[in-house]
Amino acid sequence: MNIDVKKLQSLLDDAVSSGLECGCQLAIYYKGELVADLCAGYTAPDQKTPVKPDSLFPVFSVGKAMFSAAIHRLVEKGTLSYSIRIADVWPEYGCNGKENTLLWHVMSHRSAMSQMPDVPLDEVADWDLMCERIAQMAPAWKPGTKCSYQPYSFAWLLGEPAVRADGRPLQQILRDEIIRPLDLENEMFFGISDEAMSRFVPLDSSGSYNDCVEKSNHPALQKACIPSFNGIMSARAIAKFYTALDAEMGGVQLLKTETVENAAIPRRAADDPLDPACIWPRFGLGFVTGGTDGIYAGIMGHGGAVGAEGLIDRKNHLALGFTRNRIDPRHPNHPLRDLISEELNLPIRHW
Repeated sequence: MNIDVKKLQSLLDDAVSSGLECGCQLAIYYKGELVADLCAGYTAPDQKTPVKPDSLFPVFSVGKAMFSAAIHRLVEKGTLSYSIRIADVWPEYGCNGKENTLLWHVMSHRSAMSQMPDVPLDEVADWDLMCERIAQMAPAWKPGTKCSYQPYSFAWLLGEPAVRADGRPLQQILRDEIIRPLDLENEMFFGISDEAMSRFVPLDSSGSYNDCVEKSNHPALQKACIPSFNGIMSARAIAKFYTALDAEMGGVQLLKTETVENAAIPRRAADDPLDPACIWPRFGLGFVTGGTDGIYAGIMGHGGAVGAEGLIDRKNHLALGFTRNRIDPRHPNHPLRDLISEELNLPIRHW
């Protein structure tokens, strides 16, 4: 596979010069080797500070993949199982129709709990309070029967069972299972450190605005561990994570091959067809599956609310991380991302 790094850098530079992007990063691992670690543009519209390879972007739901991988590691260790009832480890959750919700229902976004308690942002950062409120809620329908993306609630629905079963705080689980084994303490955060904040890239809302700006800039949310939406990281950290699902990185392969293969199987029921207006949510276990000719397990990854993404093309052993900071009302349609995909012969993903 020929990866033209100069052409990819040109795509990034052209997107910045045209005003399509403010700042962005692109990292690619191929067969376990870092072959592209690119960046372009600026951390803000004032164009005072250039983006660097170690700049830290808010990536929102991209972090669900790292979070899910940590849960898969706990399953491999026997701490959890995909078929365990959430209520077996989190008894307070077993009420109001949620008694038989299974761990895999949550991982495949089939818990019927995509809604969130109506709380101010300060309270969203209070883990115990959020778990208490979510445990009291009723599902929108019978859990396990239908898919509905859990954009925020995924953190508590999956995280609290992990904490109860394992005993470690969730932030420590993520550090121990994902971040430290890959030597990413300096470039992947679920709760950013004061020292790392100097490299934080705020969102550029000069052309459009959404509530991601408030969430990503809220000090309490930046410091909290809410891995459904508050991951802060570089593109090369994302790419390194994904290649570690496919090959050893410094002697570390995060998951067994059979675990990855199982995670990449779409869990959509035959009587729960995809909405033609929203065809991206083909969920396996914690990952979105993608590919060509209906073979969706070949590519697995996850996108984020402002256009960041990460993926592994398991057939070609190519892992990719992409970050950006300019809010675009066309989301999830991002022209630069599509151009990169065309250059790399990847299927277009609007997730």
